[in-house]
Order: sequence, then structure tokens, then C-alpha cells
Amino acid sequence: MIKTRWIRWISRALFIGILFVTSSAASAADGVNDGAADVAAPCRALLKKSFVNLIDAPTLLVSADHVAASNDLPEHCLVEAYVARNVGVQVRLPMHGWNGKFLMQGCGGSCGVYPTGACDDALSRNYAVSTTDMGHKGGAMSSWYWAYNAREAEIDFGYRATHVAAIASKAIIQAFYTSAPKYSYFRGCSTGGRQGFVEAQRFPDDFDGIIAGAPPLDETGDGPLHLMWSARALIDSDGKHVVTPADIALTHRAVLAACDALDGLADGVIQDPSLCKWDPGQIRCGASKSMQCLSDTAVGAIRKIYDGARNSQGRKLLRGGGMPRGSEYTWIPMFLNENGTPSGLLDKGEFADQFLGYMSFYEDPGPAYSWQSFDWDRDPQRFAMMEALFSARNPDLRDYRDRGGKILLFWGWDDPAVSAGQGIDYYQTVTALMGGESQTQQFFRLFMVPGMAHCRRGPGEAAIDYLSYMEKWVEEGRAPESLLAYHLKKEQSFGGIPPVYFPIAKDDYTWSRPIFAYPDVATWMGKGDWKDPATWVKKKRAP
Repeated sequence: MIKTRWIRWISRALFIGILFVTSSAASAADGVNDGAADVAAPCRALLKKSFVNLIDAPTLLVSADHVAASNDLPEHCLVEAYVARNVGVQVRLPMHGWNGKFLMQGCGGSCGVYPTGACDDALSRNYAVSTTDMGHKGGAMSSWYWAYNAREAEIDFGYRATHVAAIASKAIIQAFYTSAPKYSYFRGCSTGGRQGFVEAQRFPDDFDGIIAGAPPLDETGDGPLHLMWSARALIDSDGKHVVTPADIALTHRAVLAACDALDGLADGVIQDPSLCKWDPGQIRCGASKSMQCLSDTAVGAIRKIYDGARNSQGRKLLRGGGMPRGSEYTWIPMFLNENGTPSGLLDKGEFADQFLGYMSFYEDPGPAYSWQSFDWDRDPQRFAMMEALFSARNPDLRDYRDRGGKILLFWGWDDPAVSAGQGIDYYQTVTALMGGESQTQQFFRLFMVPGMAHCRRGPGEAAIDYLSYMEKWVEEGRAPESLLAYHLKKEQSFGGIPPVYFPIAKDDYTWSRPIFAYPDVATWMGKGDWKDPATWVKKKRAP
């Protein structure tokens, strides 16, 4: 009997002890830690909230961690979540001084990773920011293996992921701050630009303002056709180059000599390449007296890149044509390697093979497929089956316009990845449908950036504070007539590193100038310091 009482007493003591430990842990989780406030408690409190019943976007939070302030970034909560089944979402929430706004940042290439650093600038302004992996995980943004016989993943990438990630992000923001964002913005370039137009066309209520750069509006159409055509133009049927890097450099110098000063200043940047009508035949060997000249084969190849893809009957396959004059410096290494070998686009198992093998066709041909099997007469129309998932080319933006949304589209004139003519073609199509230029520019403006490659970089002025211009347009009704652009002393990497923070210090750029909304173009006055933006004026673009 005594032994039984002792056993019961010990059991109760152990149970009380367990309750005490559990209670202590719970107290710490609620904000008590050795008598001091637990700064991570507000972040962890999110994990107690359920988002599994979000309509169209059932969401599960995986983690919510406190991140101390560092460099230019404020103290914030880092939230990881996913929307069923596979759409990853990352949200960062300023702990103090939230500005009441939300920015979603688009990704690039095939996505598969969070472009966290791309929205650091917005977080530094106390935005709540989010990104998505677009429904799959991948170690490289140029890898398309994830799409092989994976229709759900392709649907997520095509249109669903951005929308459901926006729903989830807004719900998490409201749960954390007990207030919904007053303004919601989207920003992205390349695939991120396409995400923005998918949102405007299919889910117009998600964002008040959309900043979109260089979008592959036809993901499986104009994009791969342009890249394959351009890279293929520089090699023969045996895979040997017919144009050398020296030929391309010679061509670029000749173009600048002919067209650089059309804007009133020879500065290495052509403000409006559409005005440049130079032809490579002018430096053909025999036609040119120079020691440096182009072979007939090289002239034909370069003309093909300027002209753009065609089928065997000569019908153009690309809206907006091929590469503009002045873009030649971007062709290496995009279309031809620096050592003169064929572009990495055409390497076995790289972009062309992967994209065609896993993404472009309704029935994936798989890893055995080679870009050399592509039929320029038959296969482009076969892309239409998948383009139903991916397309962002619909010019009917009335729903987005009518809800008060604004779109700022920017495009580098020298973009080798998604040729600039595609942007102009789309804008002109929208303008025709929306009732003309003045009606269109009330909600949608295009800015063609001279001397800029894909999203950034180049000899021109590539650094622009798009977000501030969008804020003024949406929140104050001040539409951007022009954008002030900067030529950085330290060029960003292809991936956007180091990120640009605004305002830019004077020691970080060499000159700046305005970029006017298309179809207007900046022209130097002919006097004063050309590095001063005040010496550049608006000129109507020639029809």
C-alpha cells in the first residue's frame, strides 16, 4: 500500500513537472524569455494562424523567423510557405514602420528559386515583399527539367503560381499587421515581366500597379524562335561558325559610325535604333576598301539576325522582327561564344534542347530531342497548344484599365534575349484596341531604354527607379512623362548584383538622362554638358 502511494506521488510530481516545463516553454513562445521581451514572438505567432482555407490558395506556413536589421534592410520576419500543392512563397514583413504597401517581385528564366535580393530595395523602404518559385524547385534558372511530363507544374508556371502567391502573401500580411495593404504592386523583368502581364490580363484585381520589363509574351513562341534563329544564323550545317567575334565587333563599330549621332551626340548609345537603316553589305569585302571587311556569308548571317526568324516560304515568324542595329555587342556570348564556338544555347542538353524537349510541345519529346530536329515550317504552330497556358499577349486590358490599374512596361533596345520589336508590336496592338495613344497612356506606358541589354547592363542608362514612378502614378495620379535613368560606374551582373538602391549617390554614376514614354525619344540639345539630363529634350519619333 505504502509502495503504491509512493508510485502515485512520484507520477504526479513528474506530471506536474512536465506541465511546468511545457508552461514555461509556452510562456517563452508568447514573448517571455528570462524576463526580457522575445523579439521573435510576433513572427512565431504567425505559425499559430491557419491559412489552409484560403479560397483558391490553400496555404501552409512552414517557418516564420526573426531577422535582425543589417546593412540597408530593416528588422523583419522571414516567412516561408507553400500553396497546395507545390507553389513556394517567401514573404518578408518589416517589424516596425510598415508603409502599408505590398510589392511582389517576379523571378527570371525558369524560376525555381526565390529572387530574394531583387526586392531588397523595396524592403529597405519598409514594403512588405514577397516572391514565388513559380511552383517548382530548381538549382538553375536556365533548367527546364522540372517541366518534363509535368502538366501541373507547367500550369503553375504558366499562370497559376503568381496569382495564388499574391493571395497567400496578402493574407499573411493582413494576419501580421491586422490590416490589408493599401496599395499592391508587382515588379519583374524577363519571366517576371511575363508574370506581370499574365496578372493584368487574367487576374486584374491582384495589383494596383504593374512594372514589367522585357517579357517573353509568347513563352514558347517568339522567345525560343528568336534565340534559336539568331544562334543558328552564325553557324553552318556542320556547326562551324560563319561569323567570327571580330566580324561582330567590326559590325558594331560600323553601325555606331553610321547611326550613333542621329540623336545629336556620338556617345556610343543609339537613342532610337529604328531610325538606323545601315546594312552590313556596306562593309562586304570588295565593296569596302578597308582591310577589315565581311565575307558574303557573314553579311548574309548578320542580315538574318537583323531580320528575324522566317520559315522556308519566307514568312516572318516573329512579331516585331529580329535584333536592332546597335545591339551587336550583346550577341557575344548570347549567340556566339567569345572564342568563336557556337553559342551555349545550342549545346547538347542546354537551353534549346531542354526548352524544346520539356516545355514547348504538348507531348514532351524528352531528353532525346535535339534542336537540330526542329522544323521551321511545321513546329512553330505546334507551340500553340502549350501557349494556351503561357501566353501573355492578349491586348485586351480593359478589365485592368477599368479597375484603375497602371502598367509601366520597359524594354532595353539592345535586348538579345527577347528582342525589343516584340514590345513595340504589343504596345501598338494594345493602343489600337484601347482607342488610341492618349487613351492607352492613361493607364499603360512603354519606355524603350537606349543602350540597355536584357533587363539591365549595357553602354546606356540602365538604372531607373521604376517603383517610385509607379507610386506617384497610382497614389498621386502623376503619370510618368519621362524616367530619369543613370549610367552606373559599376555595372550590375547579368543577375542584377549588386542591387541598385535609390537615390543613387553621385559617385556611383557617370551621367544621367531622361527616357521619354514611347513613341517619343530623347535628343541632345546640341549645347551644354551632355551628361546633364537638362540638356536632353523630347522629340517626336519619326513614323
